[in-house]
Amino acid sequence: MAGLCVSAPGLSSRTRPFGIRGLTLALGAVLLGASLQLVPVPLSILDAVSPHATTLLRDIDPVFASGVLARHPLSIAPSATVTGLALASSFTLLLAGSARLFSVRGARRFATGVAMVGALLALDGIVQRPLFTGRIYGFWTPEGKGIPFGPFVNRNHFAGWMLMGLPLTLGLLCAGLAREMRGVAPHWRARVIWFSSPAANRLLLLTAAAALMALSLVLTLSRSGIAAMSAAFALTAFAVVRHQASTRRRAVVLACLAMVFVAAVGWAGVGVVMERFAAPDWTELGDRPRAWADARDVIADFPLVGTGLPDVHYVEAHNDYIQLAAEGGLLVGVPAACAIALLISAVRRRFADDRDASATAYWLRVGASAGLVAIALQEMLDFSLQMPGNAAMFAALCGVALHRAPARRDLLP
Repeated sequence: MAGLCVSAPGLSSRTRPFGIRGLTLALGAVLLGASLQLVPVPLSILDAVSPHATTLLRDIDPVFASGVLARHPLSIAPSATVTGLALASSFTLLLAGSARLFSVRGARRFATGVAMVGALLALDGIVQRPLFTGRIYGFWTPEGKGIPFGPFVNRNHFAGWMLMGLPLTLGLLCAGLAREMRGVAPHWRARVIWFSSPAANRLLLLTAAAALMALSLVLTLSRSGIAAMSAAFALTAFAVVRHQASTRRRAVVLACLAMVFVAAVGWAGVGVVMERFAAPDWTELGDRPRAWADARDVIADFPLVGTGLPDVHYVEAHNDYIQLAAEGGLLVGVPAACAIALLISAVRRRFADDRDASATAYWLRVGASAGLVAIALQEMLDFSLQMPGNAAMFAALCGVALHRAPARRDLLP
């Protein structure tokens, strides 16, 4: 973590590194709070800090109901909380390690890998959609209910991964366009010649990968995913308008983004997408309000220490913010809220440190930030980040957003 706390050139070490250090401390406090849920306490203390826990444990735990236990952890399911804590610790280390690695080596290779994997996942989902026979990859039968798409049992979770991978790919595309357009003379002959260059071919492949990823996301017909994807495109376009100095460059990059978006929605079918959003249960949010109401009841019953961080959920709140409040209480929820605020502050400071808005690091940070915003919006209606693969992608994306551009600027694809 030391590499994350180096102050920016010309700035006081007291004013710049606090965002990263504060984020590290907040994440540590989240893990500490979850750890405290595992500490066995006398039943009198448990009844005082979480009175509904003893009532619930008498109903679900025969050993506790027998009266032979003198102590019990604050969590109502300690073994599950251990698993949840282990996962949270792993993803925290992945976030810190990613930020440090990208600060040393740059994030371009990671972003290129995400684009390649994303294109393959998109092709798998697109091909599997009309041929699906109940088995993922043709041989694995899902144990739970859902509408599978690609390797995910739930199409909303596939959309969640794409919401993080697609904006990063768009950031890589914008970086390539920004750099390559600076070396092309402003006349048609030079532009036509440039299209035959290896750099142009790589950018065309990157555009195709982004279009495939966007198309697969739209084909999931996940309304939360499509809405969040639109927000990610809008944020990327805003960054282009604000930071591309040349009107010509701005127009080219915006046209490329628009082409990817329109191609994805148009190929999937504008009418199909509109019909999906016009469905009656969209205005009523399906059964989600009832799940939110149940979660709010849990929050009211376990306000201080929560119920514990379980690893398996049989009834989801379909809103990870509400679910975290229910499972973590104030003990975990307060440091988690501080961590979110400090993450936003640290990313803003990284943007302030970017002196060259045409550099690869800047545009990858734009893509990562747009992906984080997109998944944050989807988490208001779904729970994609409870999937380990999506959580790992989220942690790595935070690393891209937080990394400091290395001294030797990345080469563009």
